[in-house]
Amino acid sequence: MSMESCEVFLRALRKKLAAATTEAEPLVEQDRFDEAERLVRAVEDDIYGSMALGNMFTNALKRSVQSPHPDRARVRALYDRALRWRSAWPGVHTQSEADAERAHAEEVRKELTAILELLPEA
Repeated sequence: MSMESCEVFLRALRKKLAAATTEAEPLVEQDRFDEAERLVRAVEDDIYGSMALGNMFTNALKRSVQSPHPDRARVRALYDRALRWRSAWPGVHTQSEADAERAHAEEVRKELTAILELLPEA
């Protein structure tokens, strides 16, 4: 695939994923997480879809934490989904890739934990 073809493909994929996440966001707000995931993964079920899902669940987590009376069980479910999708990594084949995957997962965990720290005391 030429570089130009690859760029055209990625632009089209980003548009499709943006449309899918826009459609899936109301499902997340209704706690229909599995349905939202299926909708996005139907467009792309590899790393780009994982990134889109991770961002969608992270944004929902931020909104939930900032709500006047956050539901802690929902916050935890959103955190778990965001962590799962944001930590996604293409197949690991070498030790350096495994190390990079662990470092990435730790950075994601720190970022998401910082969001949780915004929760008001119970």
